[in-house]
Amino acid sequence: MIHKIKQPVILVSILLFTFLVQISLARLLATHHLPAQGTRSDNKIFLALIMQGQHAASNPVPDPAPDPDIDIDPDPDSDYAPDTDGRTPSFLETFDGNPAQPQPWRPDNWDITIHSRDGDTWKTLEPMQAAHGSDCAPPPASHPISAYEDAVFICRNHMMTAINATGYGVIYLTPDHMVDFSDGEAVIRFDLSTERTSGRDWVSFWITPYQDHLQLPLQLWMPDLSGEPRHAIHIVMGHHNDGTVFRGSVVRNFEVTAVDGENWWRGYQDFLTPSAQRRDTFELRISRTHLKFGMPDYNFWWIDNTIPELDWSQGIVQFGHHSYTPRKECPFDECHPNTWHWDNVSMHPSRPFTMLHADQRFVDATTSPDVHFPAPAPANAHLRFAAAATNLQVSFDGGRTWEAAQLQVQQRPEGYHFKSYWTPVPAGITSVQIRGENLGHSWHVRDIAIWSLSTE
Repeated sequence: MIHKIKQPVILVSILLFTFLVQISLARLLATHHLPAQGTRSDNKIFLALIMQGQHAASNPVPDPAPDPDIDIDPDPDSDYAPDTDGRTPSFLETFDGNPAQPQPWRPDNWDITIHSRDGDTWKTLEPMQAAHGSDCAPPPASHPISAYEDAVFICRNHMMTAINATGYGVIYLTPDHMVDFSDGEAVIRFDLSTERTSGRDWVSFWITPYQDHLQLPLQLWMPDLSGEPRHAIHIVMGHHNDGTVFRGSVVRNFEVTAVDGENWWRGYQDFLTPSAQRRDTFELRISRTHLKFGMPDYNFWWIDNTIPELDWSQGIVQFGHHSYTPRKECPFDECHPNTWHWDNVSMHPSRPFTMLHADQRFVDATTSPDVHFPAPAPANAHLRFAAAATNLQVSFDGGRTWEAAQLQVQQRPEGYHFKSYWTPVPAGITSVQIRGENLGHSWHVRDIAIWSLSTE
């Protein structure tokens, strides 16, 4: 009798051991202690994290009828009332506009940085079909885009981001208000579509102290850019068991610590039908000692965790849309770059700051070195841009004198990739000259602005 039960016991033990090993491996990967090299082979680990749900992304639950677009409006009686003392006014962006065709969106009160890694895409993006028709008809209608100016656009009173990048690309949207949790909890809310057309197309959100923020933040183990900021909160979309999930992390002195709640493994497909037409509300609640992120209308939270106290209490907020070879490693023909639909972005409390956009999107060897700004630089301002170049210099006096452009503090300041620059500028200037030398086959400076904490 002992011999008859011995084999089943061994088999059960092996299965239990295998299950525990898989759980341990998943948690190890989640800590982000991954290779920091920028080779494309490193990204098999990345695929294990964000592509487990490729089947769900390519063959989702059937969407609702295609008309009309459905909005879920924020509750005006919840987190949107302005602060009565006037010190930290609330921020609300509703992306109003109902144009007859997709309208490029480049507002004064948002910074829009669009990055594509491969050199032949620095001036023109890889083509794709972006959601909404040429007459702004709702999905599944679409229209072709390839110009940088068309990657962020307005239709039917909401905003879309659309990007296709083989080597890696990202759109970062940054409002001119910082979230302010110096007096307790702050709330960031936004409405977002939930349909995914590729596991290699995803969104993320960074909250970073002003002095530490990077124009192009990205996990260090990814194939591009310069790594995480020195200090930050990071929320990133991923996959688990064929579902779309969100994971969190805290960055302290470039060390990344995962923040996973009890529901980190559960995808939103469990409680909603993914849709390109309906935009659901997502909410981040942040204090110096607590993070909470989820979908309040469904009373669902991926993260609801106490964290070791932060030594900062205001942060730049960056909404990211990432693309990394969205048609690759897809078991179905319909995988393609996604369009994300955004609406009703709000923060409360918040603190405004100044951003002045240059009059041209990029500078390189083929353009004029002169860029102009719509107003004089405030006190304690910085020139902010992303660049791939060597011997990069700026002039604030019409080219009479030149000085080296300064890199923002970042983990990977070397290499053939775009880096984030952050150079102090004299108060009162309204123009800057920029020059550089080739990094590889050329040099390129993009998405140029002046930022200052002063609003006077």
